[in-house]
Amino acid sequence: MKCKICSSENIKVIYNDYIRNGEVGKITDQKYKMYQCDNCGVIWHDVIPDSNKEYYESEKYRKELENSADIESYYKIHDTEVLEKLNYTGTNIFRHKRVADVGCGGGSFLDFISGVASEVIAIEPSNIYRMGLEKKGYLVTDYSANAVKKGIEADVVTSFDVIEHVDDPISFLRDIYDLLKKDGTAIVGTPTDAPLLRKFIGHEYEQFLFSYQHPWVLSARAFKLACVKAGFNNVIIEQKQRYGLTNAMMWLRDKKPCGHIQADIISGTLEELFKKCCEEQQSADYIVAYLKK
Repeated sequence: MKCKICSSENIKVIYNDYIRNGEVGKITDQKYKMYQCDNCGVIWHDVIPDSNKEYYESEKYRKELENSADIESYYKIHDTEVLEKLNYTGTNIFRHKRVADVGCGGGSFLDFISGVASEVIAIEPSNIYRMGLEKKGYLVTDYSANAVKKGIEADVVTSFDVIEHVDDPISFLRDIYDLLKKDGTAIVGTPTDAPLLRKFIGHEYEQFLFSYQHPWVLSARAFKLACVKAGFNNVIIEQKQRYGLTNAMMWLRDKKPCGHIQADIISGTLEELFKKCCEEQQSADYIVAYLKK
């Protein structure tokens, strides 16, 4: 077996058990092996759900992931994530620009930037969500490669929490490269293996982290290499810690996530210090690639 990111043969099995299947609390009915490359650090499994293309175009995926394929349910879950994404991107890069969001779901992020962008391009495989996006007047297509075939170009491309789902991360990034105009900017984010929680919690956290719908858990090193192989020469990878100290402590106590909450006895300053320490130690739970064509 060779690593699909760096081609190293130095591969090991790091997990062989049940993994999460969609929303928190659901697990698969069979065990799966998770592999890790000792060279670049990427983690993956070899099970491609059904057929990725048909799976992500169907209602089945959303119902398994979030218990609903309804677009209003999507907004209730994902509108709250927009501010976090804007913290990654800033706001200045969108004004008077043609912006594409790859794997945009129901379009929460695009809804919030459409007022300043000259045009927004919604790239989403889900048939149901595309209908809703078209009603908003967005330029809509299913995949980046098909957008490129249609001659569509963007000044800015964003994609969050998508690359971990795809068959081939390098091809996914190459399609984003092709979608960008010359001197365009791409910002791509994905969860990491959250080294701190994996180290202190172990199996319970791994069973939550490793997911049937996520064939990939990219390390910062693997992410950068994939971006370079896709054609990007200007690549910056930044660590971003999303969840604070309260979440970590609740994991230690209850062996399950509690999300973005803050305990009364933990100050906001301490929460932010915890996040900063995770980022400085290269052990944050999220990484963002900043790319220039």
